[in-house]
Order: sequence, then structure tokens, then C-alpha cells
Amino acid sequence: MDLHTIISDLARVRPVFHNEADFQHALAWAIHKHYPDAKIRLEMKIHGPDTKVYADILASIAGRKYAIELKYKTRTLHVVIDGEEFSLSNHGAQDIGRYDVLKDVQRLEQMVASGGVDEGFLVFLTNDSSYYSHPGEVKVTADQDFRLHEGRRVQGTLSWGEHTGQGTMKGREEPLTLQGQYDLHWTAYSHLADKIGGEFHYLMLPVRDIQTDVNKAARPFAQVISDTRTADDVLITNQATIRQRDSMPWYELFSQRGEIPLSQADLRDKLANHLREAGYSVSVNRNLGRDTIDIWAERGHETLAIEVRNKTALLQTMYQGKFIHLKNQAAQDVSRYDFIRDIAKLERVVSRRPDVKGYALLVTNDAMYWKPPKKSNSVDHDFRIHDGRLLTGTCTWTEEAAPGTTSGREEPIGLTGTYILRWRPYLKLGAGRNMEFQALIVEVANCVNHGVAFSSKREGNCPSVS
Repeated sequence: MDLHTIISDLARVRPVFHNEADFQHALAWAIHKHYPDAKIRLEMKIHGPDTKVYADILASIAGRKYAIELKYKTRTLHVVIDGEEFSLSNHGAQDIGRYDVLKDVQRLEQMVASGGVDEGFLVFLTNDSSYYSHPGEVKVTADQDFRLHEGRRVQGTLSWGEHTGQGTMKGREEPLTLQGQYDLHWTAYSHLADKIGGEFHYLMLPVRDIQTDVNKAARPFAQVISDTRTADDVLITNQATIRQRDSMPWYELFSQRGEIPLSQADLRDKLANHLREAGYSVSVNRNLGRDTIDIWAERGHETLAIEVRNKTALLQTMYQGKFIHLKNQAAQDVSRYDFIRDIAKLERVVSRRPDVKGYALLVTNDAMYWKPPKKSNSVDHDFRIHDGRLLTGTCTWTEEAAPGTTSGREEPIGLTGTYILRWRPYLKLGAGRNMEFQALIVEVANCVNHGVAFSSKREGNCPSVS
């Protein structure tokens, strides 16, 4: 379920709500409009082997059940919209509000773990900036563990401070234990007035099956190496297992939109618009001296530099009521070279700006990019980017490469970092040829990629990082 798009559409017609029940009914109706065949229930009891709890919204869509827990906390605001008067009260008690939000996340984890639902969502909408603004350098507070500000990571056991008053904790004395790990990123919802309380932001946290994610993330290193190099060429600092990498909310939420890029510029513009909706200040084709970055996005203390590539195989189909015609671009060898050159460019940018995270993104429905090659002596062997490839060192064409292939791309590409390439699903339209889209994302930051920190025995690569 593409809940971000639903909420974005809802904001255009309902920028503010009288209370939480009003928000609940409006969101339920918005889900129904996006998914007319869905079964929507409010305050529905969730039955599972270990739980009988209620969900604010239960949506059954295409055989999957989604539980949604809502929170709506406000500060004083009086506004009239289309003749309708809204007088929002000041809820205050933000410490209790934070506890209750994370308690809902814990409840959603229990619903998913019990099998009562397939996935959960926590949605917290507020015009109280004390929830999402970073507190800065402040003394330890009673609700320190429950803070929800932008950029924070929440996980593990969360407890009140030892000097918390009994009145604050009443009915909420128990610590909260979260099985998952959640990076908190707020999204702009609406802007009603140039005064305190006139801006609404929302926090959305997807809650999925933690055990399944852990199993997927714990594959032995040898299972993902598909290259002429062996595991002996690499010193692994985490005992030869891949750890679950930091999440990339900007990509995860973008991929959930289910948009098919029609060209490279279209992918860039769609992603740029998505980042703007997520509260980033975005510029495209940002000039940085010798380098130009496709997307430069800033939000708070976070800066992203993103290079995008979109390569297509022949596809003609109907999707979301529109006819889609993608051409066969071919020239995969040249495209692989260009993608690796993007990584090298990002390495230069990040090395000069250590506070910037770089990402090289390729979206394609051409399986020749992500499937391992059938032969190992191709002219572009060094530039292969198939799933599981260990990419490091200097990449060059073989002597057999034709001048027409290498024209304008003759120079070898030297990489400072070492990367394990992991493709991930982007969109699947059906079982036919070229109906599956996958994405490759390479993070360029501090020589750590995809949750694995290591160094190569080859010269010129990053030092070992633990």
C-alpha cells in the first residue's frame, strides 16, 4: 500500500482536522478512493495467536492486511478553510505523547509478529514543532528515550529517566521494547498560516516482519560474491556476514510509489519531486566545480548527492490506465561504464564534503544488468554490475574492446572504496518479459557500503573500518 501518496493526496483536500477521529475517518476514506476494492474497517479487533488488540484502521488489499495506528497532537490554532472553522486546542504533555506514539509502534510489531496482519503503519500528524525539531544540546530529560525528533534512530528498550515523577508515568510505567530499528524522518503535510502552529508535519513508520528481515540480512558473505575474486581477497570485519545496512527512507518511500520512469530525466524529476514532498530543499544539476550532481537535497543536517541512471528494455503494456512504451536502449557495456563513473564522481564529492552522503542509483527492467554474465571474458568484464559483484580498484576495458564502444570512455576508472553490489526489487508488473524492474543503489560514504565494512588486500583502497 502506497500510504505516502494517499496522505499526500489527502493533504490537498484536508489540510487540517478537528480531532483524531476526524483524521481517522478522512484517511480511511482516502484509502478507499485509492483502492476501491479494499475492505476498510475502523477500530477493528486484530485476532492472532498472541494478540487481541484493536487497530485504528484495518485495510485488506489484494489479500494483504494492513493495520494503521494514528496519532494527532496539536497546539493552539484557529483557522477558517472554505467556510469551515477549525479551533485546535493545545494538547501539551509532549513527553506522554511521545511515549504513546512508540507504544503504538510496539503494538503494531506485536500484531505483525502474531500473524494478525501482514504489515503495520504508524502515522503521527502534528503542528507542534517540539515533536519533530531537534532539541539541540540540552540536559538529559525524563523522556529522553522517547524523543521523536528528525533524524533520530529508535530501537531496543526505552525507559523513563530515573527521576521521572509518578504523575508523568501514571498508566505508562512499563518500558517499551521495540524489535525493529526505526530511523525517524518527518514529511511536510500542510502550511496554513505564517504563525506558530500553522505548519503540519507527519511521521510515518512502516512495521514489518522483523524476523524475516533479519534472516534475509544474515546470509553468509560467500553467498553474495559472484566474481573472479574470492573471499580470501577481502578482510571482513564482521566475521564474513552481511549486516543489515542503515535504511534509506528516501528510496524506500520513493519505490513504494510504483512509478515507471520513462527516461533518465523523468526519473531524476520524479525523485526530485518526491524529495521535495518529503521536506528536502532540492536542486537538480547542481554544479560543484568540475562535477555536476543530478540531485542535491538538503534537510536539516542531512545532505544527499544522488546520481541517477534509467535504462530500459523493450516493453509495451498498460499500467495504471496508461499505455507504457519503453524502448530497447541496449549498449549495456557503455551504461555500466557510466554507472561506475558516477560512483567515482560521488567519491570525489564526498571526499571533499565528509558531511554529504552520495548515492548512485540505477533503475532498469533489463535483466542483463543484474544477472551474472554467462561468460567471464567480455570486453567490459571490469564494469559488470550484476548482483553480488565485488566492485573495487581500477576498472578498464580489455584490449579487444572496439573503438566505437570506448569512444569518449577510454579512460580507466579508479575507485577508492570497495562495494558489494546488491540489487533490490523496484516494481513488478507481471510475469512477462521485461515486466520486472530492479534498482541498484551504491552508497558512497566513508568507504562503508551495504552494511559491510572491509578493506581489500589490493593497494589504493580504504582502510579497514569496524
